[in-house]
Amino acid sequence: MNFFKNIVLTGCLLLALPACPIAAESPAATQPVVSGNAPLQEEMLSVTAGQLVEEEHLLAVLWVQRSAEFRGLCYQAYNLATMEVDKAVAKRKQKAKAAKNPESKKQSLLSERSQKRKNASQLTGERNVSASADSLRPLAVVLDIDDTIVCHALLQGHYITHPGSRSNSDAWTQWIQQMTPETLLPGAHDFLQYALAHDVKIFYVTGRGPQDREATLAFLQKAGLPLTDDAHLLMNDKSGSKMNHFNKIARRYDVICYLGDNAADFPINAKREETPVVYKKDTVKENKPDGNAQQIASADVKPNGQSQRIASAGTNAKQNLPPDVSGIKTKQNLPLDIPAMLQHDKNKKRNAIIDANKKSFGTKFILLPNPMYGDWEYNLAKGFRRLPAEQRIALRKAVLKSFAMKETT
Repeated sequence: MNFFKNIVLTGCLLLALPACPIAAESPAATQPVVSGNAPLQEEMLSVTAGQLVEEEHLLAVLWVQRSAEFRGLCYQAYNLATMEVDKAVAKRKQKAKAAKNPESKKQSLLSERSQKRKNASQLTGERNVSASADSLRPLAVVLDIDDTIVCHALLQGHYITHPGSRSNSDAWTQWIQQMTPETLLPGAHDFLQYALAHDVKIFYVTGRGPQDREATLAFLQKAGLPLTDDAHLLMNDKSGSKMNHFNKIARRYDVICYLGDNAADFPINAKREETPVVYKKDTVKENKPDGNAQQIASADVKPNGQSQRIASAGTNAKQNLPPDVSGIKTKQNLPLDIPAMLQHDKNKKRNAIIDANKKSFGTKFILLPNPMYGDWEYNLAKGFRRLPAEQRIALRKAVLKSFAMKETT
């Protein structure tokens, strides 16, 4: 009898309790540890387009910051470059040894004079001198700086945690002034010192604007890298390409290899459709033989960090958006003409340029990994980095490929 009384009393007590969820475990056991910058779940429910466009970079930046594989690929790239230096130096020593042999030297001079007479009617005096002295040109290596020598993953992390900060150059300017030697990519310092020890000249050819020359030189020197002076640091020349610098170097030096993280870092005419430097009126030092200054400007090409709330788009906008992005509100509710925007996509052309030079990669051209940013994305549409965040998200989704999964019964 007491048993049934206990059941009735328990049921009455439960009915008297206020309606509330009952946790299976204590909050301390289930609450995730949240870092200072990590958004709470409630905040993620109201994410803005500006935040989302940066969140899409998260995995790429974390891979660079944390993965052992990224470090391994950097070491691999610089090991390949070291091997190329060894081969070039050994070849140069063989030539020097052969030149000491009287018979060998005599044959070399006869051959050289014969070739010089043969080409005299076709070549200018400058080109003749260059051709005859080809074997005497000093050895050199050519490197990009950003995400080739120094890693920008911390800057990219700032952009993710501070949406909209790409819209001006303040973060970039502070970053390049505050960088420490710890931001050097694995293997970079050792390779450059190795090249110097083997009498190989080093040229830093960067896409940075001339206004960043002072900060760039200061960092390279602070990091203990060799040959960090005006003669060996070549800045962006507003051409959208590094070919002018490459050609000047190749006329005077026997270039062993080029290192970079972008197709435009190699002498293959992969011109950048959207130059990474926007020039405004400012007097700075340029790479000119006469040392004359020119009116140019500071860089500000960071993507538009629009901060508009994600919401359902109007009917017209939905019709033009690709699958999975129809919920993104377009700026001023205007429809997106995705096909028209993608007509500017230059990646097919750039891929063809790489394919045409496939035998040089791993020897003459050494490519470092950088999934965080690059022309592979900027070439999707004209002025991609200045488009509203919603349009950049839509374009990314539009070009994404996937396999067609068969439905199972």
